[in-house]
Amino acid sequence: MSEPAFIADPSVAPYNVAYLVDDRSHLYHEYDVDRDRDHGPAAPDRNGDTGAVDSDRDAPVDYPARREAILAFYGHRCGRCGTKVARQSDEETSLGYVHSVAAEGEPEWALSNLVAVCEPCYDVLSTRCCEDLGTFGDTYREAPQFPTWTCDPRVAVERLPLTGREAWTRHVLSDRIEDAPSCRANHTVVRRACLARSTPAAEAVALGKALVRDERGALSTSNRRLRERWHTLTAHEREEWESRAVDPDTSLVTGGFEPALERHPV
Repeated sequence: MSEPAFIADPSVAPYNVAYLVDDRSHLYHEYDVDRDRDHGPAAPDRNGDTGAVDSDRDAPVDYPARREAILAFYGHRCGRCGTKVARQSDEETSLGYVHSVAAEGEPEWALSNLVAVCEPCYDVLSTRCCEDLGTFGDTYREAPQFPTWTCDPRVAVERLPLTGREAWTRHVLSDRIEDAPSCRANHTVVRRACLARSTPAAEAVALGKALVRDERGALSTSNRRLRERWHTLTAHEREEWESRAVDPDTSLVTGGFEPALERHPV
């Protein structure tokens, strides 16, 4: 029987119904994945009980099979931003990773708890404190600020604005969203990731939709795209917004993140 991938807010219509019913049980047999290793890099003993964790590994020995299964399940698309992902990167695709959204006590490597993501989004989701920044260089800067509407709600996190322009853009977009939904399907990931805002999943998706509408929608002669309007701000105004952006070199602290936007609400 299928199990829900997340608990949705019943008062809010799902923005991607594909994730309401999420049964991945067939992938275990299809990709030869061992269920006994869902809890991590521990080998089952002869009686079927979980043995001691192998300290030399941070993933199960069948990680390649799990990764291949999840990439295929997500259609070789990032579960956050929708970009193409593959086992090897090239000019058209990003290197695909898997990110666990398991809550405390849940099997971290169970296929139901894994999401396919691109390298930049993986950096955003897996960076839990400033000491981890730079694991992949500065690829987190390449991750879209907002998730796409086709994303897995469990990783529908908004990347913290890294520039004044991004902080200002978010401020303008938030004013355009009426009755923003409040589904908190991404709370586990938000709690762990220092580069992600605590914005509810559905609201983060709504911000992304608003940005796409601004970039692609029709304009009257009196309106301008946000990217053009930013340049019309005075130098002083732009400096003020720069102070509200999150500078990873100064705003993040060991053991988590110092929410600069709490001091300078956006």
